[in-house]
Amino acid sequence: MNNKQMNASESLDLITRMITDTRQNIERSAHRPFIVWGYATIIVTLVVWYLYRTTQSENCFFIWFAIPVLAGIGMIITGKKDNKHTGYVRTPIDRVLSHIWIVLSVVAFITTLSSFIKPLPILFIISILMGAGSTMTGLILQQKTISIAGFAGIVLSLLFLTVDGINQCLIFAVIFFVMMVLPGHILQYRQHKQRSNV
Repeated sequence: MNNKQMNASESLDLITRMITDTRQNIERSAHRPFIVWGYATIIVTLVVWYLYRTTQSENCFFIWFAIPVLAGIGMIITGKKDNKHTGYVRTPIDRVLSHIWIVLSVVAFITTLSSFIKPLPILFIISILMGAGSTMTGLILQQKTISIAGFAGIVLSLLFLTVDGINQCLIFAVIFFVMMVLPGHILQYRQHKQRSNV
C-alpha cells in the first residue's frame, strides 16, 4: 500500500469524484420511489373515491392504509431489480433524503390517524407535506424536474379550497401524478437514455 500523502490537487480531485459518484448513484434510482409511491397513492385514492361514491360507507377510508403496504411491496420488488444492475452503495446524501422522507411519512401517518378522531383537511395537509418532500429532494439532488414538480404539487393543493367532499380525491390523484409519477418517469427516461448512450 502506498502511504504517500496526497497533494491539495489530488485531494480536491478525490472529493469531487466522490460527490459526482454519489449524485450519479442517487440519480440512477431516484425515479423509483417517485413512480412506486405515486402510482400506489393514485390507485388507492381512486379505489377509495369509487367505493365511497358507490357505498357511502365511511369504512372505505380505512383503505388509505393500503398505500404504504402497496408501495412497500413495490419498493421491494423494484429494489431487487435495481440492485442487480447497479452495485449501489448507500451514501450520506441517501441518509439525508431517507431521514427527510421518514419524518414526513411519520407526520403524514399521525395526521391521518388524527383525522379519524377529529375531521381535518387531510388531503390538503398530505399534499402540502409530500410537495415539500419532493421539493427538498429535488433541491438536494439538484434535479429541477423534481423541484418544479414538488412546487407544482404545493400550488395545486390550493384546489382543495374549491372542491368539497369525496371529489377531493380526484384532485389528490392529479396532484400525485404531477408531483411524483410524471417527474419519476422523466427521470427514468433520462436514465434509460444515458445508459443507451454509454
